[in-house]
Amino acid sequence: MRKLSLSLLALMFVCMANAQQKDNEKKPATLAIHFGSQDFITPQRIRTSSLQNVMGNERWAKLREQAPALGVSYMKGLSNHFDVSANYFLSSVDYPFRDVTPRFGTDYLLHQLDASLHLKLLTDRHTLVPYLSAGLGASAYKGGRFDAFIPVGAGLQLKLSKSSFLFSNFQYRMPVTERGNYLFLSSIGAAFAFDK
Repeated sequence: MRKLSLSLLALMFVCMANAQQKDNEKKPATLAIHFGSQDFITPQRIRTSSLQNVMGNERWAKLREQAPALGVSYMKGLSNHFDVSANYFLSSVDYPFRDVTPRFGTDYLLHQLDASLHLKLLTDRHTLVPYLSAGLGASAYKGGRFDAFIPVGAGLQLKLSKSSFLFSNFQYRMPVTERGNYLFLSSIGAAFAFDK
């Protein structure tokens, strides 16, 4: 009970401090382009053994075992510490379904679309801003196999100027549907504000 009370008190102070900051620290409408990789192998290894086993025995999937991905995002600040984004990623993979759906033996396009909320630990006026993200997304594979997922992750935002940023992001995409599979999405990107 004591920890809960302290947590609520701390949250109240954060909200009060956030309310007193200037509105001009909110992120303007921003467009970003991402390059990344999708890793289905490492989450499977972690789920069949443990994170400690995978990290300790260096069983993390090599870059050549991962699928390259290209993405685009629209971001907008809700407040000084919260941004919202709509993200689209495209990759070419032989999708490893979790259910009895057979693999195709060849790569097809995987489309992923999600909406995420980003909790920034600092405001955009800082040069380096760590953030946490969570959202809800949907994917389409081979023109009609649809699945849903929950992306959770963390990243860093590096401010280059008032209207341009570099991003690095790491997400764990957890399936909501039975066929969907667990994956890690690692990406780097550049973002440019178009609304002042």
